[in-house]
Amino acid sequence: MNERSDKQQTLRELAVVAAGELLVLGLIYGAFAALGKLDGKVLLGGALGAVTAILNYFLMAVTIYAAAAKAEAGDPVRAKRLVSLSMLGRFALMIALLVIGAKSGACNVIAMVIPLAVFRLLIFGAEFFRKK
Repeated sequence: MNERSDKQQTLRELAVVAAGELLVLGLIYGAFAALGKLDGKVLLGGALGAVTAILNYFLMAVTIYAAAAKAEAGDPVRAKRLVSLSMLGRFALMIALLVIGAKSGACNVIAMVIPLAVFRLLIFGAEFFRKK
């Protein structure tokens, strides 16, 4: 595959992940509404969790393309370092957002964590839409 089709494939997968996160978010909101517990904390917590998951996927994809370019340019050590640092940075960003959301009291923790918990399942589901 060429670079353009790789990027198009990644955008397709990002769209599937984002659509899945929105679906999960709707289910979370629906469940909380059915329980009579839907409030601003749930809305903000769910949105923060979903946005964090989507941002994580996007930043991962950008890093992989940058690392691939470095590897193709003959510098696989820098490419590996870039991927490792990106993983640590993305993990730190996710933890910071979640801790701030939870400790501030502005977010419902359960609604915030569910979109992150189903993220791997959405990635697995996105594989079904991958063109072989």
